[in-house]
Amino acid sequence: MKKLYIIYTFIISLTIFDTNTVAAQQVDPSSLYEGTWHYQEGNELFIVSLWKESNGSIRGYYKNVEYNNGTIGTVIFNSKKVYSNGYVFPPTISASISENSIGGVISDNTMENNPEDFKTGRFEMKIIEDNCGNCHLTATWKVEEVSGLRVDFIPGFSIPTDVILTKVSNDIDVD
Repeated sequence: MKKLYIIYTFIISLTIFDTNTVAAQQVDPSSLYEGTWHYQEGNELFIVSLWKESNGSIRGYYKNVEYNNGTIGTVIFNSKKVYSNGYVFPPTISASISENSIGGVISDNTMENNPEDFKTGRFEMKIIEDNCGNCHLTATWKVEEVSGLRVDFIPGFSIPTDVILTKVSNDIDVD
């Protein structure tokens, strides 16, 4: 009887393991990236908001705000620009999902003294694996220049180019 119990327990544990493995495989990787991400430096907070479009691509906006004692203050810049004629600048982040990251094009439309409306760069965001079940999700955020010849080139970006973002919400904050 004891052997039968051990065999039964073993079969049940294999079934549970297999069910958990299947459930883990069915998680949409883009859902990890969707939501609002923060990076704080001093009294400034860089906020990235990402969502998934119906075609499966990832889109988003970013902004930088004053941040004091846990309170969001004045907006320093916002990539979701609304012009006087009502035109809204399209999403400044356009990415696709790969096996373990998202990456694509980012438009920095917040640079001062830029003769163009925006500067294009490449970015990659990759979830950092952690062993803490209740911790906030974090991801690397890297932005780099696009190579090639340009007229009136301004080096760098107004946005952070190599930081760790922390996911603070599954909701989107674009205003």
